[in-house]
Amino acid sequence: EQPPPPTPTKEKIQIFGKGHLQRLAGQYGIENTFSMPLVNDIAKNGDSGNPYILEHPDTPQSETYRELARSVIKEVSKAKHTQNANRPTVSYDQDSHIIRYDAESIKPAVLRRGCKCAVCVEEMSGKQILDPGDVDEMIRPVMWGPTGNYALSIEWSDGHSSLYPYKKIKTLIEEQKVKDLKEANGEGEGYDMVPL
Repeated sequence: EQPPPPTPTKEKIQIFGKGHLQRLAGQYGIENTFSMPLVNDIAKNGDSGNPYILEHPDTPQSETYRELARSVIKEVSKAKHTQNANRPTVSYDQDSHIIRYDAESIKPAVLRRGCKCAVCVEEMSGKQILDPGDVDEMIRPVMWGPTGNYALSIEWSDGHSSLYPYKKIKTLIEEQKVKDLKEANGEGEGYDMVPL
């Protein structure tokens, strides 16, 4: 005799852990995120070729599908009409060993240490795996180019490949400015602050 199937519950089970969606969105610069509850009918409808949203138009899942469709239309329209307008100019100045990002700049080692790929950062916790000390100060980009309108792909001289959302590069530049300012004022790493 077979045991009865489990009783469906309204318990929210977060397969990847609480806050994972927000971590990934921040890590990769994803602006549009959607959560879809696991519902047996979605799989059944997909297998039968009859879209779930047509058979169950008034469910929260169908509303999520509609939000997703609106978001795709908006992003495609934005990409079509802005083309390269939001894309910064990025270059590598070999003489001064800096990456120029529009009117700003960042050291290649700082950018490389900021990589958030699955090799450099533990995906579930967001904990950094890459030891910053393992990144050579003389690392340099070998190839780079845009990925869509949102990110920069870089091939590094250490053989690593990184993908940086433009927002992440801007954040790293701002963080480096703050760190440089603190170090210039004697507040950075390596200084012991002693009250006088």
